[in-house]
Amino acid sequence: MKSAALPLTLALLPLLGSHGCHHSPPSPPSSVPTRTLPTAAPASGISTATTTARPTGAAPATAPATTPQPALSDTDAIVIHDGKENRIDAEAARRSGYTIIDFSDDWTPFIFAPHKGPDGTVMNNRYRRVFLGLANDTLDEDGEPLPSGEKNYLELYGIPPSMNVLRARFLADEQQTCHATISLEVLEEVETIAYIAPQKLKAAERKTAHLRRELEQARAKLKVASYADLAEKAPSLAAKVKAYERRVAEKAAMTEAEKRLACEGMFQKKPRHAPGVYDDAMRLAVKRFQQKNMIYESHYLRAKTMDALARPPLANDHLAFMRVLRERVVDAAGVVEDGSVAGKAGAPSYTAKSGKARQVRNLVDELTAAAAEQLGLATQEGSLAFFKRHKAADFKKMRVAVRLPTLPEYYGPDMDLSIVIDRGDVWYDLPWDDQGVRHPQPRRRYPSFHLYLKYDNQRIPLVRWRTTIGGWRAEQASDGYEYFRYKGSDVGSRVIRNIVAGPVWIAPESTPIRSLLKMKDVRGRWQRVVNYDELGPGYLSAYGLVAGYFVSPGRGGRPDWDNGIRAHGSSNYLSIYSSEGYSHGCHRLPNHLAIRLYSFILRHRPMTVLGDQGMGFARQFLAKNDVYEIRLPSRGYSYLLEPPLPVEVLVGDIRGTLKTPVTTYVPKPGIDYPGPPPPVRASDEDKESKGAAPRSEAEE
Repeated sequence: MKSAALPLTLALLPLLGSHGCHHSPPSPPSSVPTRTLPTAAPASGISTATTTARPTGAAPATAPATTPQPALSDTDAIVIHDGKENRIDAEAARRSGYTIIDFSDDWTPFIFAPHKGPDGTVMNNRYRRVFLGLANDTLDEDGEPLPSGEKNYLELYGIPPSMNVLRARFLADEQQTCHATISLEVLEEVETIAYIAPQKLKAAERKTAHLRRELEQARAKLKVASYADLAEKAPSLAAKVKAYERRVAEKAAMTEAEKRLACEGMFQKKPRHAPGVYDDAMRLAVKRFQQKNMIYESHYLRAKTMDALARPPLANDHLAFMRVLRERVVDAAGVVEDGSVAGKAGAPSYTAKSGKARQVRNLVDELTAAAAEQLGLATQEGSLAFFKRHKAADFKKMRVAVRLPTLPEYYGPDMDLSIVIDRGDVWYDLPWDDQGVRHPQPRRRYPSFHLYLKYDNQRIPLVRWRTTIGGWRAEQASDGYEYFRYKGSDVGSRVIRNIVAGPVWIAPESTPIRSLLKMKDVRGRWQRVVNYDELGPGYLSAYGLVAGYFVSPGRGGRPDWDNGIRAHGSSNYLSIYSSEGYSHGCHRLPNHLAIRLYSFILRHRPMTVLGDQGMGFARQFLAKNDVYEIRLPSRGYSYLLEPPLPVEVLVGDIRGTLKTPVTTYVPKPGIDYPGPPPPVRASDEDKESKGAAPRSEAEE
């Protein structure tokens, strides 16, 4: 019998972590003792200019010295004043109006930090150790040691690199010589590189060669010097000239893209890449590059990917640093507004206590820019100098102190927040015919997630993000066969009473067996093992890194009714932003936004830390004559909201012929079934409400 060993993600012993905010010049107040450290003039040629607006009275952003400094203590925080780096007492600085931002390698978002329970006992999160190992490139997704030299690149999935990982990236790219052989100009010439399947590449080359001969003959006949002249003199050939020149430019750019990806170590040993071919090795290299640079695109050479390939490595490194800084600033300040509620007419307004109209600010960008400028980190030169000035050991305990712009007056410890989910355009019709041919189901309005604040009798929108609703999915019925089933999203009023960090998904019996297994290299051999990536806890899991559980409040002493719908993080970002993306009923958000959302809610609502929710779940299943065992010791780290957070899910616009969802199994085209579909098992409808498994949110 094959028994999957308990993954280290689920047998974890965690660690510890910290908040603040204000606005005025960053000079330390006289009541806070400072220690000015020896500095030297900035390195020759390092620019300290920035175009980022700074708060009134802030000192100019300069790149302080590159002289190594003494080790930081547990009570130190770094502050920049008059271009010089000083040490101040962190707690005294906090009391004086500074915000303390954690730059240490032990930083995690608020939801994964250790918290005290009602009795004052520190309650650690099981997943914290793995989160830190992933961020520091020391562990893999199962909590096992990462092979030497490997990189995780998980920012796209909600786990930004640690400061030491960024430091190593900056220093390596400054010394890298292979980038000098890459023509960024050639990469800049094309917006995208069209995908040509490997088996069709030779035919495409023959077509290009034929087109070139045709154009050469026409050019000779008309006696013109260039293809541009040919297109002008023979307009009927203009489209062919454009197609040929685009293909030539894309082919040249493909060569430079391969060199760039190889230089950055994006290609792995297996599978091997064939030059000029967009094969599996190239696709995986592009995917790793996108993960490294947080690019939300399909795994091809599309516009955003090409833009990043055409930027110098240090420019990409600085963008990554600014994203990492952003998450740490957001976490320290406890804000969520990111400008997503702004429309064509600008940001929405509310009326302040003074009677004046105020616009909803983009606090995420505003506070990040203020912190970067005060610390001299708003340019890649300033960031590089910072990492050269500090040793790797400094980031074991590093904290920095900044004065951030004052938060809006509506901020407080108990904010009247609520969630509204607009389902947008909804189709209940089956999207395939009997032959398996897909019918288009266009959506003009996509599902959207809204966070609102009720303040002084006003409803103020704070964020608006794309999300998902349910649709037609594959499900295994009681007869062992897979069918289609409509996995809808509940409509109406709900509440979130529980928020779970590092949640697990308990796969019901209806889950296709293929999604419960994965291939993994175990001590040099590829083996089929239980897919804890899907089950969790983890960034790839069905519920992502954090989930809010939608329930209908119980009445008359009855418990809450849970139909298994969640608003949760997800690694499947393509489903969130795709025109054809659907879930199994839940409302997905990119992991980093889900972390921001729930960290914000927990900081600004009354809540109780319940901590780790032990469970001891075990299940065996058979796959290809081998028996596997799932073991889940915990449901995750839970927070209780009392009163719960109100949620309203709107009906949306029902499109198509059917106006109500199909509730039965529908046979898949092309499968020979032994009989009619069995009835949907009642246990699959309300397992979570009975304390068992929630409905499937597995990726297919």
